[in-house]
Amino acid sequence: MSTPHTITIRPATSADISAINAIHAHYVLNTVITFLLEPLSDEAATAKFETITKEGLPYLVASDGDQILGFTYVSPFRNAKGGYKHTVELSLFCHPEATSRGAGSALLAKITDVVGHPEKYDEQWISGRWATEDGKASNIISCMSLDTTGRDGGWALKEWYEKRGFEMGGHLKKVGRKFDRW
Repeated sequence: MSTPHTITIRPATSADISAINAIHAHYVLNTVITFLLEPLSDEAATAKFETITKEGLPYLVASDGDQILGFTYVSPFRNAKGGYKHTVELSLFCHPEATSRGAGSALLAKITDVVGHPEKYDEQWISGRWATEDGKASNIISCMSLDTTGRDGGWALKEWYEKRGFEMGGHLKKVGRKFDRW
C-alpha cells in the first residue's frame, strides 16, 4: 500500500463492504483488538452495515483515491435498554499497512463531529436521527483490549484515544480470551 497523499473521509456505501471486511478480517485473525473469533462473511458484514445505517447512525470510510484506508462506525450501546440510548459504541479499524498515517485520527475526528452535530450533515452522512430527543448521542465509548505484545505493552492505543479526548472509564480483567491467552 502506498503512503496516502490525500485522505478523504466519506460515508461508506455497500460497494465498500468487501474492502472494509478484508480490513476487519485481518484484525479478527491476527489480533485481540476484536474478540470475534472468525471473520464475517461479506453478506454478514453488509447486514451489519445496513442495520447501523438504518438506525440513523454513521458508518464512514477513509480513502486515498479508490483505496480504503480504514473505516469507523458507531453502534447502539446495550440497545435493548432504553436508558442507554444517549450512548453509542465506537468501532474503528485501519488497513494494517495504513496505520500511523493519519487515517484513524481523521476518521475519529469526523465521526465524533457527525455524532455530536448531526444537524450539520445531510442524509448521505447520517440517514436519519438517532433515537434521542435531539438526534444526538451524548456519549461515545470505545472498548479496547490490551494486547501486551503491542507497542508500549499495549498501552499505546489507550494513549492515542486519550490524546483525542477519551478517558479511561474502567479496566476489566480476564473478560476475553483469544489465541489461548487472556
